[in-house]
Amino acid sequence: MNLWLYLHFPALQLSTIYQPTDQQALIIVDEKSNEVIQLNQYAKNQGINLGMGLGTAASLCHELEVKVYDKKVEARLLKHIAHWLYSKTADITIFAANGLLLRVSNMLSLYRDLAHYWQVLSQHLNTLKLEYHYACAYSPFAAKLLATQKLDKLSESQDWLTRQIKQQSLVHADLNINMVNRLQKVGISHLGDLLKVPLAELSTRFDVEVVHYIGQLTGKIPHPVQFYIPPEPFEYYLELYYEVSNQQYLSKPLLKQFLLLEKHLRLKDMLATELTLCLHQRDSENLVLTITALQGEYKADKWLALTELNLASIKLVEPIIGLTLTTKRLTRKGTQANDLFLGSQGELSAQELVTNLVAKLGQERVKGLATKQDARPEIANQLCPPFSVNSQPSSTKLRPTFLLTTPSPLKEPVKIVSPPERIIAGWWDDYQVVRDYFIGRSEQGRWLWLFRDHNQQWFIHGLFS
Repeated sequence: MNLWLYLHFPALQLSTIYQPTDQQALIIVDEKSNEVIQLNQYAKNQGINLGMGLGTAASLCHELEVKVYDKKVEARLLKHIAHWLYSKTADITIFAANGLLLRVSNMLSLYRDLAHYWQVLSQHLNTLKLEYHYACAYSPFAAKLLATQKLDKLSESQDWLTRQIKQQSLVHADLNINMVNRLQKVGISHLGDLLKVPLAELSTRFDVEVVHYIGQLTGKIPHPVQFYIPPEPFEYYLELYYEVSNQQYLSKPLLKQFLLLEKHLRLKDMLATELTLCLHQRDSENLVLTITALQGEYKADKWLALTELNLASIKLVEPIIGLTLTTKRLTRKGTQANDLFLGSQGELSAQELVTNLVAKLGQERVKGLATKQDARPEIANQLCPPFSVNSQPSSTKLRPTFLLTTPSPLKEPVKIVSPPERIIAGWWDDYQVVRDYFIGRSEQGRWLWLFRDHNQQWFIHGLFS
């Protein structure tokens, strides 16, 4: 039989809410029953308990922050936890709304024993700073039952695990409440009482639901599971404790997300070159920012600085209530050749400089220069994306450093110092030129690139540095 480990997370949604202080009572209530299902430590200190009604909780704490339970939030976080644990354990199943089921048997050949396996796994899990309870058993239902009852112990002894299961009350079993009431009326109040009854007798006295549950609890009936396959991108949603109308107040919650991203990228030994940050606005459509790092980056402080530059150029229409960070492009870490004796010069690389300029000014305002095979100077020189690959034409002809966007009429006397260079091109399109180019020197000492057109008019087209 396979040994299973169940991780129960009783306050997942609570952990996704960014709280700037721990001196504020926060509870999460069920939308239908209005009962408290998650609460922080400060709320507990005020006398609020799980299962308490919203009215009673509000009477105990007047400055109470209330959030409605959202399954989608916890489902996203469960996938994030599974993704995080995947580097340490292989067979993971997202089980129910707030739990993960791990098949341990196959992993014990990699680790020395169960204790060593749990030591490595728990250390890795604890970096996420989540509240959880755990237990293992020889069936998924049994492991879940013991973990939700906060057993927080591990053992491979089947006899010991069976004793723990028998001590559990029926109300904690995954059975319909009406069926639990029927069983209690006939004197069956604990799972130990139910396990004494043979399966054949159970099928005649009770519904098939009880037979099926006991069969899966004891491992006699296989429990179908679907193992988690992690996607490559990183995605993390963070709900804000309060609405934010000023971009400057987003720095701390953003840092929390980027620190998780840094751990993720370190684990995979990768760099991110493009991220998307979705700002969830209260009453408007989500605002999506694309943040790029041409050189690739993994450090949280670097991504935070780039994001702050992007945020400085936008204006919030509505308050922000949540943040979603997603990786769009990843790359493997490359080896960088550094001079051993030169050391660090404290300067930005070309990629880092362009990355900062793009974050500050926008992608459309940062361009590179490229040339192509065309005799017309204004067409041969073109703007292009930074660091894009372009074929460089081979030419030994002297060209000016600065080319004017529009040729300027010559209005000063110059001395021609070069023979003419005739350019006739563009007859194949709507921009034909017939020009004779010269290099001239003005009386002020400027070196000019001049041309004479077919109408014998002179123009300045460029300046030599």
